[in-house]
Amino acid sequence: MPKLNPDHPRARNLTPQRVSVLAGLAVVMVANIPRFLMSGENTRLMLIVGFAVAVSALGIYIYRQLSETAKARVPTMMRRLLVWLVVGLAAMAAFNFAAPMLNRPQEGALEILVDGLTLGLLAHVISMWMQRRRGEEG
Repeated sequence: MPKLNPDHPRARNLTPQRVSVLAGLAVVMVANIPRFLMSGENTRLMLIVGFAVAVSALGIYIYRQLSETAKARVPTMMRRLLVWLVVGLAAMAAFNFAAPMLNRPQEGALEILVDGLTLGLLAHVISMWMQRRRGEEG
């Protein structure tokens, strides 16, 4: 598959940040699979697996289209994603630990896992957005 010309209008959308967000989204989707397996929701299971494959394929396509300098930034973005996923997991575990004090039912481990990963992915996206905004203002 040939690479897009850097002057192509769609080429500016191919960034290491998008690769990391797609990787995080795929992780969140895959983390949902055990919940759907246990609940017997086969339709949702098939949908989430299909979307996880599609998101992963898109991430691989974007990665392969990146320039060599952009590819060199992908490991850094993946480390940032991993840090935010761990922070999200820790935050959700702490919130669930405090659940009895908040008069709310405690969630199961799978719900904490998925909610924590989702929170971490959201924090990762917001941190990139804030970094970009600071770069535009400065």
